Amino acid sequence: MAEIEFTIDTETGNCETKINGIQGPACEKTASQLKQVLGMPTTDRKTHEYNVRSTTKRRVGSNE
Repeated sequence: MAEIEFTIDTETGNCETKINGIQGPACEKTASQLKQVLGMPTTDRKTHEYNVRSTTKRRVGSNE
């Protein structure tokens, strides 16, 4: 399940976001939308989920 976590430092006002459950290019699109709302981040790190690619199973055989 996709989830976006927000952590706000009440002393500095800094907001940290973490995107969970979204992989690869879809995560990049979500992050881009967050940047439009929240502004450019001071740091940007990709988690291991970003590098996970969905796999497809290929069937070999007749189409009957």
